[in-house]
Amino acid sequence: MTVPGRLALVAGSGDLVPQAIAAARDAGWEVRVLTLQPRPDLEAEHPFQIKVSRPDQVLREIRRFKATHVCAVGGMHMSDKERETFAEFAGDKDAAAKGDSKLSQLGAALLKILGLPFIGVHEIVSDLLAPQGQIGAVHADDALIRTAEFAFAAARKAGSLDLGQALVAAGARIIATEDIGGTDELLTRCAAYRERGLIGNGRGRLVLAKTSKPGQPLHVDLPAIGKNTVALAQNAGIEAIVVETGRTLLIGRGELISAANAADIALVGIAAQDD
Repeated sequence: MTVPGRLALVAGSGDLVPQAIAAARDAGWEVRVLTLQPRPDLEAEHPFQIKVSRPDQVLREIRRFKATHVCAVGGMHMSDKERETFAEFAGDKDAAAKGDSKLSQLGAALLKILGLPFIGVHEIVSDLLAPQGQIGAVHADDALIRTAEFAFAAARKAGSLDLGQALVAAGARIIATEDIGGTDELLTRCAAYRERGLIGNGRGRLVLAKTSKPGQPLHVDLPAIGKNTVALAQNAGIEAIVVETGRTLLIGRGELISAANAADIALVGIAAQDD
């Protein structure tokens, strides 16, 4: 764990944000919260509301707080225009909107110039990263493991295009990939496909794979799953969720595993071999 100092915590969406704030303070960090979108649950923090169109104001607030470290937590959603504005401010001369991986690299480079290191949320909240092998009580048989390995490899290839961090496979067939709508929308689409009889009625069992993108840094936008992921996966007929060892966040680990066990969904960690 990083020695506590003054932490500028950039808050996105999701349940991990308040958990990270509390864990940081428990560990001795002084915390200043900056939010990308309004969050009523964080009103007590009196957060600084980020305007992506004015990144200079964000940096000014981080300097005013005298931050020693910066951490981004939760889902980060930006429009094409906001991506272009941020990239231009960070010194990228190409006017086109950037994907998530490129924006992460630009953000890290900008903070490095300012002498502020990015740290990952896993350095604040312990026991977040997925382990290797079987995670819950549900065992994946050999056929399900083969599909999980196929889905995992395919998700890594999709990630190399900066497309998304997740996909669903049935046997050796890719059903759907994550896009800007995120994993919840991916699973909702798969549930609709299943209801229409397009998937889930053959021998090929459904697997959700979540991985980081090749070369993705550990400090921002790591893939994550939680109990809500399990609920949506169950509705879509998913029999296993495969995640990347050491690079996927297990949000509310105990509740997540209990939900997967109750839904009879196998949780499996696999290490990437292509980084």
